[in-house]
Amino acid sequence: MSAAHSIASDMHPSALADIYQPEVTIAIWQRQLSDSINRYAEHLMAVSPHWQTRFIQQPGNVAKQLETELPLSGHRQVFIDDLVQVVDMFSCLFELDHVGFRMAVLSKAMCPRFHVDRVPCRLICTYAGASTEWLPPEHVERLDNGGINPRPEAAAKTLGLGDVALLKGEAWEGNEGRGLVHRSPAASDSAPRLVLTLDFA
Repeated sequence: MSAAHSIASDMHPSALADIYQPEVTIAIWQRQLSDSINRYAEHLMAVSPHWQTRFIQQPGNVAKQLETELPLSGHRQVFIDDLVQVVDMFSCLFELDHVGFRMAVLSKAMCPRFHVDRVPCRLICTYAGASTEWLPPEHVERLDNGGINPRPEAAAKTLGLGDVALLKGEAWEGNEGRGLVHRSPAASDSAPRLVLTLDFA
């Protein structure tokens, strides 16, 4: 775990289990994507610049659904295998029978302002382009009305490409008023992003 008690970060996937620690609001599995995954991500954005999918599915059926939606390429299976691994870890960690799966090629920021999610916990992983930005709790002023006042942007941290991050939200029991503050980075047609998010379903 990092020096900041609210952050759990490690190059081993076991870091994700630290999200259950009451003080932890973000848990990060730092990792590097393989060349095959990087190549498929670039291929997907090139041939389907507006590609997106969203579904609720049992973890064991995710691979089959992705095979029907992702364009063919020599590296597609490696890409799907990685997504399935992330889904399996998420569903096992939280004992979920179904997972809310969303993945999209983005040419603009979905949520450009710093905000908190009204969910128990959300997984985010960027497969291409700029990654999610977030603020350590000490750089956020919590307002009496439930709002937030982010401190100077220089304090913002950025997830690494391929990092798997669990962001604890406002709906996590006992975490009201402490949801992880984050935002989507800039994106454009010339600099798109490919982002995966998983939610409880």
